[in-house]
This record gives sequence, C-alpha cells and structure tokens, in this order.
Amino acid sequence: MKIEECVKKLENQIKEDKDFLWNHPEKGNEEFETCKYITKRLKQMGYIVKDNIGTTGILAEISGVQEGPCVLFRSELDALEMDNNGRMKHTCGHDAHMTILLGLAKLIIENKHKLKGTIKLVFEPAEETTGGSKMMINMGILENPKVDYVFGVHVWSELKKGTFGIKSGAVMASTDPFNITVYGKGGHGALPEKCVDPIYIASLITTNLQAIVGRNINPKEVATIAITSIHGGNSNNLIPEKVEMKGICRTYNNEIRDYVKLRINEISSNIAKSMNGIAKVNFKEDSYPAVINNKEITEIIKEIAYNIIEKKDIITDYSTMCSDDMAYFLEERPGTFVFIGCTDEQYYPQHSENFCVDIDTILNGTQFLYEIVKKMNFI
Repeated sequence: MKIEECVKKLENQIKEDKDFLWNHPEKGNEEFETCKYITKRLKQMGYIVKDNIGTTGILAEISGVQEGPCVLFRSELDALEMDNNGRMKHTCGHDAHMTILLGLAKLIIENKHKLKGTIKLVFEPAEETTGGSKMMINMGILENPKVDYVFGVHVWSELKKGTFGIKSGAVMASTDPFNITVYGKGGHGALPEKCVDPIYIASLITTNLQAIVGRNINPKEVATIAITSIHGGNSNNLIPEKVEMKGICRTYNNEIRDYVKLRINEISSNIAKSMNGIAKVNFKEDSYPAVINNKEITEIIKEIAYNIIEKKDIITDYSTMCSDDMAYFLEERPGTFVFIGCTDEQYYPQHSENFCVDIDTILNGTQFLYEIVKKMNFI
C-alpha cells in the first residue's frame, strides 16, 4: 500500500482523533459528545457544518472554485451496545470510520484551491439500530446541491490488513428480523391430549423454516434464516398457552427477500393450523435492504485502487451476509461500499470485545479515499 507523505503527516492527529472516539462510545441517537467533537474539528478546518440533523447527524460541505460533480462520503457515529448494563464499545469499527473521514477532510481542505465540484461528508447516527442514513436522506442531504455519487468504507475483520474488498453488485445482505407468536391451549403435562402444545408447534416451525433455503430457493441465490430465540412456559408440568419466537432472514435479492418473508408466514401459519394452534408472524418495519454497489462506478474504483494497492491485495469476489444501512444511500445514488481489511496476526470478529482497529489500517483507509478524491477529478 502506497501511503503519501501528506497522509503520513496526519498520523499524530489521527491517533488523537481515534483515541478520543474509542474512549467516548455512545449508542445510537445519543452520540452527543461524538457529534460535538466532530463538529468542532470540522469547523476548525473551515467546513460549513450542519450538526444535530434529526438527532446527532452531521453534514459538512465544501465547494471548489470550478464546476464538477457532487460527491458524498459517509461514516457512522454510534458504538455497539454490548450488554443490558448499557456498556458501550466501538467493536464494529465506527471509530475508525470517523477518524478516516476526519483525515480525508483535512486533506481536502488543504487542496481546496484545486477542488472541482462539491464534497459532502456525512456522519450518520444509529447505524447499529434504527438506521440514520434513511432519516438523513429524508431530511434532504442528497440535495442542494444534488449528490452524484456516494462512497463509504468499512474496516473488516474477515479480510487481512493491507487488502481491500471491492466488488460490484450485492456485497452485504438485507436484514429482516421477525417475531412469531404461537398460540395454543395450555394445560397439565399429564394430559397433553387436552392441550394444544405451542412448544411442539414452535419446534416444528423451527425445523421446517430451514427447508425454505434448501428447497424453495434456487441454489444460485443466497439466503439465510435463523431462529435465534424461543421462550414459552415456566413450569415442569404445565403446557403454556403461547410461545414467543424471534428470528432473522437475510438475502441479496429483493425478489428472493419478499418470497422468503412470504414463505415464513405461510409455513408458520399452516403448521400451527394443522396442529389446531395459531401462529402470527410480524416483521420489523424499515429493515435494511441489501448493499448493492453500482457496477460502472465500482469498476472505476478498482482501477483507482490499482494505483496504490497491488492487484493481489484487491479482493473482487468478497461479500458477506452482514448488513449495513449504507444500502439506503446506494439505492438513491450510484456508488461503492468498500471493505478495508484490518486483521493482522490475531483474528477477532466484528462485535467481539477484543476487536480494535490499528492506526496503519486507518492510514490505509484515508489514503484510499483520498485517491478517489484525486482521481475522480475533484483535486
């Protein structure tokens, strides 16, 4: 990876930004200290900044002296809520993304006199929960001036440090959490014939939902369905009235997404009915769609990457069943979401308490975004 001197000179500031953000994790829509810190830093650089958009969203904007496209770069603000005690950790890498974008902001402002068009830097709240990108889009951040292209990066533990995942098409899955409530008829465990056992019905539903992927979906397509929670009853000898189930399904294709949700409803309802019970399925509204990179723009980004990264270090076939609300930006405008490898000798998965991004990876991300800015005729 070729790191320019102008990027290397940012290392001390990058360490300072990373240290603050790592040590001040805040949950979605409550990133008040984070918002205050980033807003202050951007204003010190000379940006026009709108903060507290919706809740804590930030939009920084700068326009050059020459005409050109309007490009948006995006980061997240929130940390991950790890437990019921509200203990927060930046174990997804959002602290690194913010630091990368602040580094990019400094490089852009230093070259303002050569800038063509407009650059928008967006810091969105609550990516891990409610999804701040859709809220900010609805509040008009893609307009005035109209954004032409959108870009984002995600530090990624499944890729080795020094590598980049750059792929066109679907790179992250849609996510659809759902709840199933199974209603039966409670009674004594010694008299099961007098009851309608919702636990037994729930077990049949759990088993049969797995057949959707194996028997209803074309093997060339990708989908996952997981039942992640089953709760019912509290006694050794009583059959309960109902069982609460939780699960999630993920796909890369909107048609498959709709079909999987339909089949979950049909299978759950029909199995329960066949056992004289009732199953009601509810899907979470406004769940994230798949992250789909624009083919033409992604090919351009690959060519840009080849200037600073060896071809062997650009992974062009990587995708994951994890999700991200960057999907909403890419539904509205063409662009690319890139994975930045961050695993060195020891692998820790995303959301692990031991997950942390080092400064070298942040420098790699900063250089990469700066290269996009330069090569796409903005500077």
